[in-house]
Amino acid sequence: MSVPPPPQMPYGPPPGDGNPYGGAQPYGAPPPPPPGPPGYGYPSAPPPEPPYGAQPPGYGYGYPPPAPMDGQTCRFCGGYPAVDVKVRGHQGLVLWYRMLTMRGPFCRTCGTATVRDMSAKTLVQGWWGWASLFLTPITLLMNLAANGRIKQLPPPMPGTHGPQLDPGVPLGRRPHTAMLLLPVSLVVTVILAAIGVLSPKDHDNNADPGPTPTPVTTFSPTPLPMPTYTPPTFPSPTFTLPPLPSITLPPITTPTPVETNGPDYAKVGDCLRNENGTSETTDTNPKVTVLPCTDSKAQYKVIYKYLATSDKKVCEKQPKADGWYTSKHPDLPALDYVLCLKQLQ
Repeated sequence: MSVPPPPQMPYGPPPGDGNPYGGAQPYGAPPPPPPGPPGYGYPSAPPPEPPYGAQPPGYGYGYPPPAPMDGQTCRFCGGYPAVDVKVRGHQGLVLWYRMLTMRGPFCRTCGTATVRDMSAKTLVQGWWGWASLFLTPITLLMNLAANGRIKQLPPPMPGTHGPQLDPGVPLGRRPHTAMLLLPVSLVVTVILAAIGVLSPKDHDNNADPGPTPTPVTTFSPTPLPMPTYTPPTFPSPTFTLPPLPSITLPPITTPTPVETNGPDYAKVGDCLRNENGTSETTDTNPKVTVLPCTDSKAQYKVIYKYLATSDKKVCEKQPKADGWYTSKHPDLPALDYVLCLKQLQ
């Protein structure tokens, strides 16, 4: 008697070990959770790294730069730290002279540029007068002391300053330093003349003592009778010398005191007034002073200050500005600036 084989499943055995109720649980088992969005969980791609050399915005992780401890910022670029020193210049004008002063505060970069520029001009323009021969070295020594205080500052903090002055090459590498030979050569000439080196020489290279007196031979002649003669008398000619011209030296000019309430010291947020009583757009020679914004006489408020330019069109970038004030220095264009103003009354 033969036993028939067990019936075969037409669609193959279930997955696993053949148990339809075990293994991978294909019947009624919940599906696996879908993969998470990119960037969360594992595995996922790491966040992209910033490019080489990129810095976070602002002063460190989005925080604004700290305010200066002493409240002083550079008058040219607004950066800090800054030091309040005076840089001086001198111009010799033969019979008189003129003293120049540029007051800080300065940062290290703008202060170095100011010292080099004013010292270079003093070396060229400061020797042309008797008094200037003594005042020019004094001015250069005072600038040397101011430069020492400026060199003690660290560079301006990143993100705290605007356009800065160009220091250029050091003063010792400029052709202006050749003018130092002028006073040195004058002093050497005076010393050589005083010790007799520049006195006239004879053929033996000895100092010329002057003409040798001719010896006079004395003798006693026999006295002879002298004829008498009376010369005729003539009137003596008379003449009058013209009076000597008198020269009156002009008075020595003193340096003009620096006005601390002038527009050169105006900052963003300060208020101004035109003492002439006219609007800025029609006054070609305004007399502007800085006033507290709480003063009822204030007419304008500074919205923005552009440095190293005298083009009033830059105020078109400031939508709140409805006026401007420009300052132009032909001898030093780096001192030019434009104040964008908003009328208060």
